[in-house]
Amino acid sequence: PSLHNDAAVVPALVSQGFSLEHARDWTATGCVEPTSCGRHFGHTNCMMLNLVAPLEMALHDGVHPVLGFQVGPQTGLAESFADYDSFWQAYQSQLGWVIDRSVEANNMLGHAHQVLKPSPLFSALFDGPMQSGKDVTRGGAIYNTSGTAMVGLTDVVDSLAAIERLVFDEQQLTLAELVRALRADFVGHETLALQLGRKVPKFGQGDELTTRIANQVQAFVLSRFQEQEHYRGGRYLPGYWSMSNHVAFGLLSGALPSGRRKGKPFTPGLTPSASAGAALTSQLRSVAALEAERMPNNIAFNVKVVPGADDSHRQVVDRMTAFAAAYFDLGGMQIQFNVTSTDTLLDAMENPDGYRDLLVRISG
Repeated sequence: PSLHNDAAVVPALVSQGFSLEHARDWTATGCVEPTSCGRHFGHTNCMMLNLVAPLEMALHDGVHPVLGFQVGPQTGLAESFADYDSFWQAYQSQLGWVIDRSVEANNMLGHAHQVLKPSPLFSALFDGPMQSGKDVTRGGAIYNTSGTAMVGLTDVVDSLAAIERLVFDEQQLTLAELVRALRADFVGHETLALQLGRKVPKFGQGDELTTRIANQVQAFVLSRFQEQEHYRGGRYLPGYWSMSNHVAFGLLSGALPSGRRKGKPFTPGLTPSASAGAALTSQLRSVAALEAERMPNNIAFNVKVVPGADDSHRQVVDRMTAFAAAYFDLGGMQIQFNVTSTDTLLDAMENPDGYRDLLVRISG
C-alpha cells in the first residue's frame, strides 16, 4: 500500500498557489504525484533529473567521468577547492546548469505540443478551458504545472556528507585523492571504500549533518525550478521518486564519495540507502524532517516489512499502522510498504509459478 499524508500534501499544494478547497480535492496521478482533480493540468512526469551527474561534474571541472567530455561549466579542479562551501557552490553551479537545460528542452517540447497536438477532448474534461478559451496545452486549465522527478538525492547527500566530514573537516585525505579513488572504482583503495561506507553519517540515521545537506539541496532545487519560465504560464514542481530509473541512471554513473561502486543502482525514491544500516524509526524521522513544501510533486519512500515467523496477520498490520501514524505525526508526506522477506523474493525468482499473487511496489 501507498499511504499519503493530507496534512503534508495539502499545504505543499497551497504553497504553489492552489486554493485550500482545491488542494484538499487532490488525488495521486501516476505513482504519487498530487493533482487537483479536473482543474489541474499537471504533466507530473515531464522529466526525470539525475541529481548525481552534477555532483560528478563538480568533481571533474564540468566533465562527466563516464561520458568523458565537457558537459557542464568549468567550476574548478578538485585540488582548487579550499573548503566545503566552495565545493558546495560548484555543485550548485552544475546542478543549476542541468536544471536550466532540462527546463529549456521541456519548454521547447511543450511549445511543439501546442502546435502539433492540441487536445480539445481532453480540454473539455477540465474546468477552465471554456472560460479562458484556451486548450489545456496552452494553459487553459485553472492550475498549470509540470512535475519533475529528482533521482538520487540520498546518493548525493551521503556523498556530500563524506566530502564535508572526511575531506574538509577531518582532513583525512584531499579531494584530489578522493577523485583518484573514484576513478579507480576504489580498486587499490578498499580501506577508503569501507570507511566511506561505514564511518561517515548517512541519510536515514537521523544525524544533523545529512539532514542539513538534504534540506539545502532541496531548497536549491525548488528555488531554481521556480525561477524558470513555464511554457503554460505555471511552475515546475520538484518531487523525489524514481520508478526504476535509479537503476538506469546508476549504470551511467561512476563510483561516488558515498562508497557506492561504479554502475551500481542509485537508492530508489527518497529512501535511505541500505548501507546506512539505520533502524526504521531513524529512517522515518530523517525523511519526515524534510519540508513537504519543497517537494510539491511528492516523494516515494519505500519501507520493507519482514514479518517474523510467529507474527500474526493482525500483528503485522498493527505494526505498519503504528509506523505510518508516527511518521505522519512527524510531518512525513508519503510512505509505501513491501511486506515480504528477502528469502521470499529469492525463491520467487527461482520458482515464479509459486508466487503468482506476489506484489512488489517499486514506485507506482
